[in-house]
Amino acid sequence: MSEPSTGAAGSTAGRLPDWIMIGAMKSATSSLHRYLAEHPHVATSTPKELDFFVEHRYRELGIDWYRQQFDDPPGALVAGESSVNYTKCHEFPGVAERMHRHVPDAKLIYVLRDPISRIESHWVHSVGAGKWRGDFASAVADPDGSTMVQTSCYWTQIEQYLAHYDTGQIKVMSYEEVSADPNGAVREILTYLDLDPDWTHPLIGKRIHDSKRKMRPNRLGLLLWEDRVRRRRLRKWLPWLVATPIEKPVWDPADRARIAEYLAPEMDKIRSYAGKDFAEWQI
Repeated sequence: MSEPSTGAAGSTAGRLPDWIMIGAMKSATSSLHRYLAEHPHVATSTPKELDFFVEHRYRELGIDWYRQQFDDPPGALVAGESSVNYTKCHEFPGVAERMHRHVPDAKLIYVLRDPISRIESHWVHSVGAGKWRGDFASAVADPDGSTMVQTSCYWTQIEQYLAHYDTGQIKVMSYEEVSADPNGAVREILTYLDLDPDWTHPLIGKRIHDSKRKMRPNRLGLLLWEDRVRRRRLRKWLPWLVATPIEKPVWDPADRARIAEYLAPEMDKIRSYAGKDFAEWQI
């Protein structure tokens, strides 16, 4: 595999991350990233999701671009980013290998969520973003071909990293832990990053994203989809004009049982690896 463009010859400006939150999608990574961004000794990427190690961005942007993406406040001791596409190996293969090539000593954070609830939230997100126009049943009809189901295959996703990183470099947490005790979750991460765990901030505990507010674009909304500025303004001020509310997906009992059976081996392995029972999960 050829190396990506490195930009200016001999450039060493910027820095590489010490930690990377690798997913999972719809598991409170945005909230955790935002909390960590407030820490005086943590430099975070802006935007949150750089997706640098996804192949096409890796090749097009180059490592020097990546070095420039981290806000670096005075006194920053560690830097990091959070890209949930890093745990979608079914869509973006090779991420772990590329990551290890450049940041072999990075500490990784993998935040999981009840796999059934995560699939539901993933579907709402995809519908609201205009990426999925079918119903919920069709989204989970073929688990092998469903990105929503495959993203909940937590063991398959983390296995890609275990081929390159030591187990001590991959911390597993859960959305449920973060929701129940956000300050405790932040303390756990700060300890993992060798920072003072007693730091706190008023933002901790506040939701950054809320799927309950998601809207499905209607015909007019789809016509305006490419005009991001106009679309965002209309969705903010006149949402009823371009979108309709998305109802929470309802499982067909047979589909739910089939997906639960499909995911059960994945859950057994990730529980064993993490040393946690994830008792709140439905599988």
